[in-house]
Amino acid sequence: MESPYFNTILQFIAQDERYSKEMTAAKEEFERFAGPIYETDRSYDARINSFHNWYILDRPLQGRGIAPLQYFLEYNANTLPEHELRHYQELQDNLHSVFELVRFAKGKTRLRDLLSGRKYDIEGTEHTRLMDRGALFNSRIFRHGTAYYVSNYFLPHPAELSGLIWEEARKVKKGGEDPKAFVFRLVLFQSRYDQYQQMEPKNIYRFGD
Repeated sequence: MESPYFNTILQFIAQDERYSKEMTAAKEEFERFAGPIYETDRSYDARINSFHNWYILDRPLQGRGIAPLQYFLEYNANTLPEHELRHYQELQDNLHSVFELVRFAKGKTRLRDLLSGRKYDIEGTEHTRLMDRGALFNSRIFRHGTAYYVSNYFLPHPAELSGLIWEEARKVKKGGEDPKAFVFRLVLFQSRYDQYQQMEPKNIYRFGD
């Protein structure tokens, strides 16, 4: 889902010199736990969009303690048309996780959240039609009204390690690890997998280390 609302928020933040500089620091922070983002990466667009999602939705702004989305909503609460404000508010209702592509049906893509087991029928197949059933990837799901949409990035994991990732997800569900830490560890592994093609995937996805 390419959302013009994300771009509007990024432009809004960039207009304020204080927060424009902070975005650079935020990217360095993100890279420390999610892996570096290089313009030469095969999945550069996906990884920079992953960072933008995290920055807008999750990371508190210094001195305010709220994420850029909340700051934008507070600042524009009395100036945006009600229907437009509602679209921005809906961005708060998102799920950041690792998903399995279950199947395609009637113009929708059914995804399963590995951590909750819940299934979501996502609008459209234009972004998922090249994936195989059973594929695992990191992304976010957003709700708009009664419909669900996937975010503007996919970070796919090697098919041969699906069983291992499922096993680790089960451990998290049983209380063995912080779900958010697990999700971002997969983002880090995917970064290394993307950058070190000469390495065996099993030597990158080392959960026990």
